[in-house]
Amino acid sequence: MVKWFDRTPRDVTRQLLRQHRVPVVGDRVLLTDLRPETTAFVGQALALELELVAQAGRALDGAPDLEARVALAEVVRIHSSRASALAHILESDDRDAAEAIAPYADAARSLSQTGEGADWYEQLLAIHVTSGLLSDFFVAASGGLPEEDRDAMLRALRDESAHAELVALLRRAIEQTPRLSDRLAVWGRRLVGDALLQMYLAVNGPDDSGRAVPSQPRLEPAFNDIVASHTRRMDELGLTA
Repeated sequence: MVKWFDRTPRDVTRQLLRQHRVPVVGDRVLLTDLRPETTAFVGQALALELELVAQAGRALDGAPDLEARVALAEVVRIHSSRASALAHILESDDRDAAEAIAPYADAARSLSQTGEGADWYEQLLAIHVTSGLLSDFFVAASGGLPEEDRDAMLRALRDESAHAELVALLRRAIEQTPRLSDRLAVWGRRLVGDALLQMYLAVNGPDDSGRAVPSQPRLEPAFNDIVASHTRRMDELGLTA
């Protein structure tokens, strides 16, 4: 495990949002070059996916109208289906899904709690931002899994997406209340840092205190690519990342 200097999620976000493309220097490592251990990797993805199911359920419960409730019911279904598929990867090899989740449950719950935000609109954006970032990460990093597990992981994450439903809900909210834009843009920037810490936890593991160890400099270009995709999703909403 490589120790790095301490930085807050906001510090990490600020650097990555400032520069999306880093020149290739020396032994740059891509996420596809990593060789994650299947149980830990899928277990963390499942822990995060289950929290997204819970977040979407809370958003559904607090939805302001029937149209939003119908859309969020689909979001809940999609993330529930993903979680079931990830659990099946573990259980098909006689691995215990609950045991695989356990080391990551607290960190995933902390991310979910942070994403509650000040109101329903921030809660909704949190689901959109964190699910997009984490899906991009786990898809990219799954290339180093054994072939059967890799293919199952990609099917779980790529077969369906709640992107269209979340974008439609957020666009409608912003159109109805334009002053939301600035607040949601700021909120989105904060969420990136929190999601990145989950990626660092997957790549480097925790430090002695259980906190995620930030990435090595040679890996940062790979994370920059993920943040660049996030920026395009924010642009789609008319929000500045």
